[in-house]
Amino acid sequence: MNSNSLSIQRMAYFTIMVFLVVYFLIVGQSILVPLAFGALFAFMLKPIVDFFERFIKWRIFSILMALISAIIPVSIVIYFFSSQFVDVVQDMPSIKEKLNTGVATLYDWAKSIFGFTKAEADEAFSNQVSSLMDAPLSFLGVGLTSTTSFLTGLFLSFIYIFLFLLYRSGFKDFLLIQASKVNRPKLKDLIDKVQKLIQKYLYGLLLVILILGVLNSIGLWVIGIKHPLFWGFLAAMLAVIPYIGTFIGGALPFLYALATAGEMWQPVAVVVLFITVQTLEGNFITPNVIGSSVKINPLAAIVSLLVGAKIWGIAGMVLSLPVISIIKEILKSSEAWRPVGFLLSDEIGEKEQVFKVKWDKERFRLRHFFRKRN
Repeated sequence: MNSNSLSIQRMAYFTIMVFLVVYFLIVGQSILVPLAFGALFAFMLKPIVDFFERFIKWRIFSILMALISAIIPVSIVIYFFSSQFVDVVQDMPSIKEKLNTGVATLYDWAKSIFGFTKAEADEAFSNQVSSLMDAPLSFLGVGLTSTTSFLTGLFLSFIYIFLFLLYRSGFKDFLLIQASKVNRPKLKDLIDKVQKLIQKYLYGLLLVILILGVLNSIGLWVIGIKHPLFWGFLAAMLAVIPYIGTFIGGALPFLYALATAGEMWQPVAVVVLFITVQTLEGNFITPNVIGSSVKINPLAAIVSLLVGAKIWGIAGMVLSLPVISIIKEILKSSEAWRPVGFLLSDEIGEKEQVFKVKWDKERFRLRHFFRKRN
């Protein structure tokens, strides 16, 4: 029998393993999501802990000081949004009626421009637009009803952050001993690279949120929209969800302006504002602040976003980019899987010939991993 033929057993093992991992991620969502966020933010807070440990030798106290420095701004943000959200919720009963009026006005304008005449088309078009407009408001309502679960997950995340930072040396040594002594320097470099990647991404993301929040808020204040800080920073924070977050972040203040603004030019101005800000963000702010820390091509980013949303919902969408970036670095650290890691990177469009030049060999083909071994 040819030893190079495909092994059905190896393929079955791989399929079963993938199925079990996905099933475990879905079933254990309530435990794993806070754990994942805890791990990410532990990487982020490690430099702050290192700073306190220069002056305070007791590790527990240094970690507590770092956590306090993080909890204070988070508490301020939660208090600010809670107080602002109460004001917005108080307006909700009248928003629905005003929103329908605003949609009807927009529809009349569209009908005069495009010449709609049939009554059946009028009704169908009006219903579809109303449904489309209600979707982002439903998203906001879901966020309100999930406040308790959010706070519970946030509390667990802080506990996990503390424990990850407390036992970080032991965790790192455990990972290192999984490799032979010859390969440990390479594994250590990979761990350091992943840590720097996460830190650069998260710190850059916070700065991008701050910049976007200021720009959005100033623009909404100039336009005359109520609660400009709330809507501006809400849109900025939703931008952490790739692609979809940008749309929702702009749609929410647009709908609010459509329902509450006194002039029709104000909702239009909100759209122009967010298109302008997002153009600046995509072409100038994010590339210069975050840089190339997340070198993922758009196709891989969108697929990871959809998979993350399917498995963990909004949390999965937020985690999709850092997770796929870590997976890419792990794949690129292995010679055999390096072509797959490169396939996920943003370099594929510029260096597509590299597959034929460097990796056109049997050991780099995917079928090689499912061949029978002697």
